[in-house]
Amino acid sequence: MPNSEPARSPTGMGRLWLRLLAFFLLWAVFWAGLEWGMARMPNSHSIKRDRLRALAGEVDTLILGSSEAYYGISPHQLSGTAFNLANSSQSLYYDEQLLGRVLPELPHLKRVIILVGYMTLYFELYDHPESWRQYQYYQEWHIPLQRQVDYLDLRPWSRVALYTPHTAMEALRKRFRMSLSPRVDDRGWYRVPDEDRWGLGVEEARGRLAVHHGFMRERYLEANAAALERIVALLRGRGIEVVMVTTPVWPTYQAGIRKGPWERTRVVVAELVRRYGARYLDFQHEPRLPAEDFEDSDHLNADGAVHFARILNETLGPPRRDEDRSASARAPGGG
Repeated sequence: MPNSEPARSPTGMGRLWLRLLAFFLLWAVFWAGLEWGMARMPNSHSIKRDRLRALAGEVDTLILGSSEAYYGISPHQLSGTAFNLANSSQSLYYDEQLLGRVLPELPHLKRVIILVGYMTLYFELYDHPESWRQYQYYQEWHIPLQRQVDYLDLRPWSRVALYTPHTAMEALRKRFRMSLSPRVDDRGWYRVPDEDRWGLGVEEARGRLAVHHGFMRERYLEANAAALERIVALLRGRGIEVVMVTTPVWPTYQAGIRKGPWERTRVVVAELVRRYGARYLDFQHEPRLPAEDFEDSDHLNADGAVHFARILNETLGPPRRDEDRSASARAPGGG
């Protein structure tokens, strides 16, 4: 005899689980959409990566370093085709990793300018107020994080978590038709907004130095000095000119620099110059740049970056590989 008993409806608990499942599925789809949209959003790293690759066959000068170089050296003012691959809070670990990735793609590279500032040998990005930036390098350049513990964070895997849900929702509202770094130009340079002007007085400089001393650690000196040497050795081994540069700061900042760490930096740099034939240019005190050229006591603004790059270019001359310089020296009248 056929079973005519009607099908049983889900219990109250079953209905609750079905609703929860539907909710989480919808949330997962929404989150995946946000991640997809955020992955399409240009940021400083993706912009630099894509624009450098577009110019790879022309680039003869590469600029590395942290914000002092990112803001402070306008590549359009340098001879040849220069590209600024510096970035905010970029440590020597990331300079080295980036160089290893882009060097095979730059067949005409003749010169690399490396920032060596007051903080360069004494900080690591993972131990920095802007440590979140390490996850950008992982996402956009696939550069390994320096500490295993940082892989437990959600931010290596999620752009929404990295840039915050608020930013993701704002991007969604604009249909992801916006850039996270609209002020990065075609040569990788960040043009500081004209309205970003901070005081250059003693108290303002002390405030800047207090922040910097808060993340500078003596224990990072050895590893950073070794990373800088590897960069210099790699480039010089390929006949590429290496120019280590200290960018200008305002006198109130220079007056507050701790002499011990800075002298140790200078010893490291002097040894690299001696051993590898690299160059070092110290523009820390640059009287040709007035107060109007500074964003704050240790960063140049957009006008200052143009003026300083012209000064730097006059000092350096056009980029030439070792063999080019040797041929010039052998030629009649060559210098």
